[in-house]
Amino acid sequence: MKKLLQIVLISSLSLLCFSCYYDEIPEHILNPPEIPTDPDDPNYVEIKLSSDIQPLFTANCIGCHSDNRDPDLREGKSYDALIPEFVTENSAENSSFYTFIKNGHGGLSPDELELIKAWINQGALDN
Repeated sequence: MKKLLQIVLISSLSLLCFSCYYDEIPEHILNPPEIPTDPDDPNYVEIKLSSDIQPLFTANCIGCHSDNRDPDLREGKSYDALIPEFVTENSAENSSFYTFIKNGHGGLSPDELELIKAWINQGALDN
């Protein structure tokens, strides 16, 4: 019985030590590719508030940011709530909104952050 316990203990420790572990986070997760903001770029895709950005707000933000907390990110209200107080058109890095969410507020994925950044850098249009 003692020998069986030793075998189980050694096997368990081996599994624990050598089980799945990722040494590195893949590059595409850490640094998602930038979405082009120049309309002359052949890879340019227009980011739209209504179809690309508002669904992110609806899924991640309006639980808190509704009529009782600024900015109000509900559909039909988000653009007026963000522009110009929280978003500087054509400059995500100078927008307090983008800086705040980039630092972890809202728990958005890197791809979602990149979409919001591209929308702002494309002029933060109400489209």
